[in-house]
Amino acid sequence: MGGAKRVEDLEAYKLAVQVRRRIFQLTKRRPVASDFKFVGQIRDAARGGSRNISEGFSRFAPNEFRVYLGYARSSMSELEDELEDGFDSEYFTDSERNEVRALIERTNGAVARLMEYLESPTARRFYEEHRKRRRLKEWEKNPNANANPNPNPNPNPNPE
Repeated sequence: MGGAKRVEDLEAYKLAVQVRRRIFQLTKRRPVASDFKFVGQIRDAARGGSRNISEGFSRFAPNEFRVYLGYARSSMSELEDELEDGFDSEYFTDSERNEVRALIERTNGAVARLMEYLESPTARRFYEEHRKRRRLKEWEKNPNANANPNPNPNPNPNPE
């Protein structure tokens, strides 16, 4: 995440968008397009991956981001079930189902790697440094505010 300035820079997000777009393509045609309830459910599941990755990225804190990545994985699991339902209903061919499954698997792999990174000391350091810089900028903009650029809660640095 240290190199990602925008959510669109994340491989997990890019893959989740590919999954969503492919599901939208597959559900535009007949007869599946006439099954409004199914189309709504599978599209909602397909939207969940990128939506949750995006929301987690905006939270920035590694622990919060990880929660939303978990939601994204859950959406991908829901999508796999919807995909099977669509195959059983003869809306999708075996080839189409396998293509989307492979995209989901790649998306889940990218999400897992991102979650692993967010647990690392590198991610923690990056987050703490960013927080310090942000606090300092806020303090420089308004030095009379109660914002203290030093996050140390102990005002006496040399306790006895």
